[in-house]
Amino acid sequence: MSQPDTITATFAKRLKEARAMRGLSQRALGALVDKDQSKDKGAVRINRYEQQVNRADMESAAALAEALDVPVAYLFADDDQLAKLILDYWTLAPDRRAVLGKTAAALNLGKGEDLP
Repeated sequence: MSQPDTITATFAKRLKEARAMRGLSQRALGALVDKDQSKDKGAVRINRYEQQVNRADMESAAALAEALDVPVAYLFADDDQLAKLILDYWTLAPDRRAVLGKTAAALNLGKGEDLP
């Protein structure tokens, strides 16, 4: 089970990664999630999350995920392969998601030994 410090570090890492994927500065992301506040306050908030000074509550995490166009689960994925799988799943069309789900279920049940 993850410890709180590990969760905070994971969140900080994934937040930085997602922000980089979208090509956003801390200031730009802060402006997207803190529309009613100054850009500088939003940038400070993002910086504090990324430096593990502050922890985001669930509403803030959801707002960040929405602004970054990633699922909230991605921000908390403590394994790099899982994080990539979450993003891959997120970008799939619904019919392809169903195929991935069936493949994962078959692998989990040991029925997918012939799969790569």
